[in-house]
Amino acid sequence: MKKIVNFRELEDDLIILRMDYFFDRQISYFIYLKETNEYIGYCDLRLYHNPELYYYGNIGYRIEPAFRGNNYARRAALMLIDLARDFGMKKLIVTCNPENEASRKTIEAIRARYIKTVRVPFWHPLFPEERKKMIYQIDLEKKE
Repeated sequence: MKKIVNFRELEDDLIILRMDYFFDRQISYFIYLKETNEYIGYCDLRLYHNPELYYYGNIGYRIEPAFRGNNYARRAALMLIDLARDFGMKKLIVTCNPENEASRKTIEAIRARYIKTVRVPFWHPLFPEERKKMIYQIDLEKKE
């Protein structure tokens, strides 16, 4: 039996993710506080793997400065991880710049496994603004 995935709106006890768009295997969400409906950032999930995406990662997020430090990115990422599992993904790559301590802490809080730090190749759209990326992986297959 095929599982039906409702992904237009995701929520936990503090935040709501409302879909902005779903195009070319990428789902983008605006993040709102559940209690006040105030916009606090955005996140996205990329439902594929390729050499270019290796440096971007499958999950991206940005929290507005006034709302940082409240673990909202972690909460959003955990919902995206569950959604990726529902879509049948086996693993996720999550990346950050080495100097972005807040993003690194978020990635570690979602229990992603550090793989390595790599140089961004010259052919990649992130180059030359971003020269290095820390690569993490989340295995989504259920272990029994």
